[in-house]
Amino acid sequence: MTEQNIKIAEDSQAHGFKQSEGPPPAVDPQSIETNPLFTSIVHTSFFSPEQCEAIINACEKPLWLQGEVDSGQVDKKLRNVRQQGLMMNEEGWPHTRILDLMKQANEARFKFDVSGFMNYDAPMIMEYSKGCHYDWHIDVGKAVPNRKLSYTIQLSKPEDYEGGDLDFLGTKVKQEEFREQGTCIIFPSFLAHKVSKVKSGTRYAIVGWVHGPTYK
Repeated sequence: MTEQNIKIAEDSQAHGFKQSEGPPPAVDPQSIETNPLFTSIVHTSFFSPEQCEAIINACEKPLWLQGEVDSGQVDKKLRNVRQQGLMMNEEGWPHTRILDLMKQANEARFKFDVSGFMNYDAPMIMEYSKGCHYDWHIDVGKAVPNRKLSYTIQLSKPEDYEGGDLDFLGTKVKQEEFREQGTCIIFPSFLAHKVSKVKSGTRYAIVGWVHGPTYK
């Protein structure tokens, strides 16, 4: 350290910096309310095989669009998938049923401050054909700060495709159960996850989010 640097440090101390006798006292862990299920990954049987097939068959070929990344650009090295909006009938199915499940899961597990679905960020159907994948990512970010809970609903039969598994960073999951047709997987939108590359066949899944006030 030069003499000039020493002089600057001395001047700083003279203008309000005081020598500390040690770090501030630690917070008592018992004084902080915690939710041990905060980062849970929930999965449950949700749609019947007939309902899954009906949703797949209702997809319109001209409506498939290449999935984009945060910047609104196509980057197949990071994300290679086709998608289209999830349709609904006159009664609002299946959106209303999905929202009911998400509210139940949130009340039982996560206890986040959530409001519901947002029109500009509505549920999507994803088509992962051979070679498609989605590298490690989180669902909440600058463009979508209001996402609180994410969900994936498996529409395809597990034997219809190879690969295409939903994985979570640093978390061991029950892949066989996750792959079951009609299974809904719910998790906080800030958990890092990926869809591994599909080796053969095609995987269809509904992907969506429940929104709420941003974290403060």
